[in-house]
Amino acid sequence: MTTALVIENDPQQGLGRAAAWLAEAGMELDTVRPHLGEAVPNSPGGHEALIALGGGRGKDWSDDLAGLLATAVADQTPTLAICSSARILATAFGGRVEDRDEPFGPRMLAKRDAAGRDLVFGPAPMTIDVIRWRRQELVELPEEATLLASSPQGALEIFRIRENAWGVQSHFEFTPEQLAGFGAFDDAALAKAAEVDEHIVFTWKPILQRFAKVAAGEKKALPLLDA
Repeated sequence: MTTALVIENDPQQGLGRAAAWLAEAGMELDTVRPHLGEAVPNSPGGHEALIALGGGRGKDWSDDLAGLLATAVADQTPTLAICSSARILATAFGGRVEDRDEPFGPRMLAKRDAAGRDLVFGPAPMTIDVIRWRRQELVELPEEATLLASSPQGALEIFRIRENAWGVQSHFEFTPEQLAGFGAFDDAALAKAAEVDEHIVFTWKPILQRFAKVAAGEKKALPLLDA
């Protein structure tokens, strides 16, 4: 059984339905909850993967999380960082973040050419639906990063650091019902989220399961172009 260390920064922002997707792919989750006082470890500690979730902006343990992410990259541990953790990952390697007040809700991204041979995002559709929910924006990637997908407006939405660490600024793990419970989305955004949810599941479930396969040691070469 492949194991992943999961850092849950906020009780509302767990893995959601992505936990079941990973379990189907044979990944067992070991969750650390610093919001309950549990210490962020210095390294992935024998786990085959690291997953860092949203809600970590400005928390007391943000520096510890940055250190953990940097160690995972150095150790070549397959890493997936979501929302604020993606920005912490990027800034740990020299990226730049700015405060940004933009509407929350569904967005459609487009893959970049560099994603064609990526182990996790290579087979994904050329357009990828996500839910934007953040008050900060990654505006400059570090030199060691590869941009995999962006919004039509140029937002640096999905990237990879070196070969084994992926950052995703937006969300895919929450159902429309969970989004409604957060109180952050207006009615129009929630209605649109419900409309695109089947596309989010169709796209992101395989992405998460490919990440689990990479963590299990699969390094299958991918074709340059999608089939």
